[in-house]
Amino acid sequence: MPNLARRLECGVMTIYGYVTSKEDLLGAIAQAGLRDLRLAQPMPRGLDGILLAWGRSLRQTLLAHPSLPMIFLSQAVVGPGIFRGVEALLGRLAHAGMPPSAGVHAIYSVLIYVTGFVAWEIPRTRRQPEAAYAASWRREYAGLPPDGFRLAGRVLDQLGRVAGEDQFETGLTAIATGLAGARRRKRSPE
Repeated sequence: MPNLARRLECGVMTIYGYVTSKEDLLGAIAQAGLRDLRLAQPMPRGLDGILLAWGRSLRQTLLAHPSLPMIFLSQAVVGPGIFRGVEALLGRLAHAGMPPSAGVHAIYSVLIYVTGFVAWEIPRTRRQPEAAYAASWRREYAGLPPDGFRLAGRVLDQLGRVAGEDQFETGLTAIATGLAGARRRKRSPE
């Protein structure tokens, strides 16, 4: 808080006139950042399409505001904007056949995956070029005895891409497809 007060050129107590604690301030920052989240329009109709669109939009917002993933991982963020977002997503999922009780778990499955992935991605491929991350894998492997790491050596080029777009899409697609498939299996008679 003292650092923030210096940057704002005000006293620490002035900040506490607007927020009650550092956590309150971080929550407000997180909610402000989430206001930038925009879902694709037109929104897909199917469950998996909705969840994919939600995950991709959330990722773009978190990448645009790189402090958000760490805020979400360090504290609970709840507020009117969160409720508006949950309400909108639950409505879209319900229209596609997923009741709110299942929808809220689907929303948070995607949210948790995307938040964790972006927290993983930022230091590896956003704060440095993706090529630098890949080079660190090759450099480390070069110092190892190759006989002990034959399988890892065969996938060395892939290891340099585990924090990129393809990896994100692999995980998000698996989650969205799995959640939509589970919902379809529940609805179909056995």
